[in-house]
Amino acid sequence: MISLRARFLFFLVRISGLKDRLLKPGRDEKFIARDHARGPATPGRWLRKHCDIEQVEVNGQPLFRLNPRAKGSSLHIFYLHGGGYAFNIVSLHWHFIRKLIRRTGASVTVPIYPLSPENKWDVSYAMVMEAFEQAVSLHGAENIVVMGDSAGGGFSLGLTQMLRNQRKTLPDKLVLLSPYLDQTAADSTQVELEKTDILISIEGIRRLGSWWMRDGEDPAMFPASPLFETVDGLPPMLVFAGSDEVLLADALRLKQKGDQEGAEIELKVYDRMQHVWMLLPIPEAKRALNEIVDFLLTAKA
Repeated sequence: MISLRARFLFFLVRISGLKDRLLKPGRDEKFIARDHARGPATPGRWLRKHCDIEQVEVNGQPLFRLNPRAKGSSLHIFYLHGGGYAFNIVSLHWHFIRKLIRRTGASVTVPIYPLSPENKWDVSYAMVMEAFEQAVSLHGAENIVVMGDSAGGGFSLGLTQMLRNQRKTLPDKLVLLSPYLDQTAADSTQVELEKTDILISIEGIRRLGSWWMRDGEDPAMFPASPLFETVDGLPPMLVFAGSDEVLLADALRLKQKGDQEGAEIELKVYDRMQHVWMLLPIPEAKRALNEIVDFLLTAKA
């Protein structure tokens, strides 16, 4: 049963018409231009009070390292934010990172990767790969969990597949939150899912994908669409999706792919939930956070 708070928040998003407004010709470009001019959100008051925060540059891009002043955990979270590869990190992401730190005591790396349409996937991946290798040198790969929401979830999977393909050290675990894994949005079930999704559209997925691809590239290519690359040999994975979001199709296909290839993937589908609900102030998000924390703190067999 969906909570009253979730029902109310989803109702507000639906009546706001945000999904339709973003699809009007020229409107999405204006949203992105405004977002890029404003710049990324930065860590809030609680994080500044309870963490030592280091801001450095990697490949000319900002990167935040957060280390809780109350030491005690070797766990390190490498977090990749969502936003369709085109939008900056927002305060909602930092609030979620705050919750992760409070519950686990983990240190966190947050790369502010290059955004589209000015930058393409190769530039963004180069920055994130360098940021990850720095995190490994500081914390050890065996202590790192790579986590991301939406496009950040796709980025997390693609990064780990790329590390495997290059025979580099892999993180200990992966957590994907409503992951955006397929730029083609060609799954037949997404036509029906689009009717219940209050934020994401098939056209929007394809448009965002086209901005992240270089001219003439196939939207199904790896790593831009990590769903089409093998998942065998990857670390244990915890994946969340909502039953009412278009990207449920990506999560279901990832789980099916994992079952076929012998990957350890646990999929949690929450009834009536929308895109990245786990970041929202609703009871269902608290339940998801509990499951994430259990996964993070449970040692591998």
